Amino acid sequence: MTKTYKAVTYDVCEHNDLYEDMNEYFIDSPEKIDEKIRELAKQDVAPLVKLYELDTRNEFQLIDEYKFKDYDCGCLSKARP
Repeated sequence: MTKTYKAVTYDVCEHNDLYEDMNEYFIDSPEKIDEKIRELAKQDVAPLVKLYELDTRNEFQLIDEYKFKDYDCGCLSKARP
């Protein structure tokens, strides 16, 4: 049985209280999934990507979160003198 995964990219800015989903991507194979997640984060410039797996009830369950400091908004560091 093939598992189905969904990756959701998020735009996050703690300074402006922003936590917004951007895009959803379906992934058919767990092969090189970490690499695929990194590519999606880079494509969307997303500091957070959540990975979900389709369960037996046909509902997506959160299985992992990936954080990418390279894509943080950086507005806190810009606001400091």
